[in-house]
Amino acid sequence: MKKIIMLYGLFLVMIGSLLMYQGCSELDTSATIAPDLDTHPDGWAVPTSNNFHGSYIASHKWNLSQCKTCHGGDYSGGSSGTSCLGCHTNNNGPENCRTCHGNSDHSNPPRALNGDTSTTSVGVGMHMFHRFPLYSASVACEECHRDINGFDDPNHIGTDPDGIAEITFGPLAFDTINGPIRPNPTWDRNTATCSNAYCHGTFKEGNVNAVGIWTNQGSVVCGTCHGDPNTGNPTPRTNGVFTPPHYSFMTINSCYVCHGNVINSQGQFVDKDLHVNGEIDFFAR
Repeated sequence: MKKIIMLYGLFLVMIGSLLMYQGCSELDTSATIAPDLDTHPDGWAVPTSNNFHGSYIASHKWNLSQCKTCHGGDYSGGSSGTSCLGCHTNNNGPENCRTCHGNSDHSNPPRALNGDTSTTSVGVGMHMFHRFPLYSASVACEECHRDINGFDDPNHIGTDPDGIAEITFGPLAFDTINGPIRPNPTWDRNTATCSNAYCHGTFKEGNVNAVGIWTNQGSVVCGTCHGDPNTGNPTPRTNGVFTPPHYSFMTINSCYVCHGNVINSQGQFVDKDLHVNGEIDFFAR
C-alpha cells in the first residue's frame, strides 16, 4: 500500500513539474524587452507642427510642472538628460516672459498668446502705442495689469487660466490731477473700449465721454481727450464752452505759450514724457 501511495505521489510531482515547466516556457517566449521611452511625439520641437510642445502647453493651461519632472527644476536636463536651455536661451529658460509674450526685444505684444500680431486683434491692440507712445509718457504695464514677480506668481496665470489677461487699472487711470472730476476707469472687452479714465479725458475741462478703442489707433487723436474730437483742435473746453485761460482762437500752435516745456509753437512735443503723466505742466513764458 505504501508503494502505491509513493508511486501516485511521484506521478503527481512529475505532472506538476511538467505543468510548471510549460507555464514558464510560455512566459519566457511571450516576454519582450521594454522599448525605449519615447516621451514626445514627432514634431514636438517644430512650431508649425500640430504636435508642437508650445501648443500642447497652452492647451494644458500653461502648466510647466510636467516639463520639470523630467527636465529638472531649472530645465537644464534633470533625469531626462536633455536640456531645454539650448532653445530657451533667455533668463529662466521657458519661463522667460518673452517665450509667450512679445518678441526678442520686449515682453509685451505685438505677439499675442495665440500668435496674432495685428493691432485689430484684442490680444495685441494698442500695447505698443501705450508702451512706446508718440505723444505721451510711456504707460507702465502695471497701469493696466496686476504686477507679477515670476512665472508662478498667483497674479500671473492663476489656478484656472482662460488665456485672457485681466485688466486691473493702476493709479494713473484714477488720477484727478487735483480737480473735481473723479475717474472710474472701465474696460469693456466686448467692444474693446476704455472709458471714464484720466488717460482719455476724464478730468477737468476734458472730454469725459471720450472712449478709446483698443483695436483702432485712429480712435484717439489730438482733441479726443480735450478739445474738439472732430477737428482735432486740443484747446480745452467744457461742454463746448471755452473757459479762460483757454479761448476759441487758440489752436495746437498756441499751447506752447503756457506749456512750452511740453510742446513747441509748431505743435510738436518737446518732452512727451510731460504729457498724460498725471500732472499739469505749466510753464508760462
